[in-house]
Amino acid sequence: MPAASEAAISKNQEGVLRNALDSLLVTFDGELEARYREHAHRRARDLISHSVYLLGLLYLVVVLPVMLLVDTAEMVAWRNYGVYPIAVSLLALWCSTRLSWLTAHTIGVMYLALGIALAGTLLGAIRFHDLFPGQISAFETIYILIIGFSILRLPPRQTLISCLCALAVTLLAALFQQLPLPLPLLSMLLYFVIPLIICALNGYILDISARRNFANNLLLESESSQLARWREQAEKDTLRQQQLNLFLERIAGNLTPAQLFERVLGYLIEQIGAKAGAAYTLEEQELVRQAGWGLNASASERRKVPQDETLLGAALNQKLLIQQHSVPAGYLDLEVGEGKRKPATLLLWPIHQGEFALGIVEVAGSQPFSTADEALLNELHRPLAFALQSAQRRQQFLSRLDEQDNVAQA
Repeated sequence: MPAASEAAISKNQEGVLRNALDSLLVTFDGELEARYREHAHRRARDLISHSVYLLGLLYLVVVLPVMLLVDTAEMVAWRNYGVYPIAVSLLALWCSTRLSWLTAHTIGVMYLALGIALAGTLLGAIRFHDLFPGQISAFETIYILIIGFSILRLPPRQTLISCLCALAVTLLAALFQQLPLPLPLLSMLLYFVIPLIICALNGYILDISARRNFANNLLLESESSQLARWREQAEKDTLRQQQLNLFLERIAGNLTPAQLFERVLGYLIEQIGAKAGAAYTLEEQELVRQAGWGLNASASERRKVPQDETLLGAALNQKLLIQQHSVPAGYLDLEVGEGKRKPATLLLWPIHQGEFALGIVEVAGSQPFSTADEALLNELHRPLAFALQSAQRRQQFLSRLDEQDNVAQA
């Protein structure tokens, strides 16, 4: 029942559905009741759309032999009650499922068609009481009740109201036509009242079963969606953990800042689809490039840039991951087969340890980086900051050792 569960259900509605399954009549609240009614009407529309020709064939099987084999004055008059109203009802049903401008009113047409057909057969049964046409009309009345309640399985309350309205119209028409009184109440009890009660009870039983199926399918769909969300989240968490573990492996070891950034750029090229990039450390108000990947000639010449005069400096001061979609011409252009091409986006990743700026990484992409890519970089920021700070201290220590050696040799 995919159509029944197109919209998700809330926690409160889930509780209502579970309570409804524990009750006898399986009743819903306002919104769920409206959704179930729409589901029942959709099912009836689909059934009518596929079976209207079958109903027409059944109608012809019942009516044509009677019209051809019995040709009396009463039978000719009976056609106004047992033939033409049903034909009009079937034609209305066919039009409601085939004409686009009438499709939205299919349910109303169904109830109207049911009332017209039932009023015609009831009136025919009353007028031709104790005659053969009256018996045919009585049987037609029972058939129509069975079709309305058990085959189309329309909501039983609305169907019952339509049948009672058809009865009221029939009684008014009988008085208007001045049919002989008293009315055949005993016969009406046999071919209308008792069949109506039986069909209505059967309709309510079928409706309760359909409501249970509707509620179960909604709950199953909700549970399946929840499991799918959990599975998707688990897969994302697993992938993110794998990416984090791989990054920690890449930056492990006694690395210099240049070696560290080379591995970081290689990781970004591999994991987020970057096409080119460069990494800088902050040294005495200047950004010094430590590593590059896929840089064009002009970008390779930029070894040092002032901190406050470029996009890099602005991003470093903001301490936030920034994705710049309007990239200046000639800035980190991508080398492609047909020449240079301006990147679609530029991702600026400042590295800080507390309040201290350590450096910045910039990568260019041929398409915008996703929210998941940005979230990954935010998670990698802390381990990278620690690794970069350790690499800088190690490099400073090695530089002091070299100076001491040079002094000692001198």
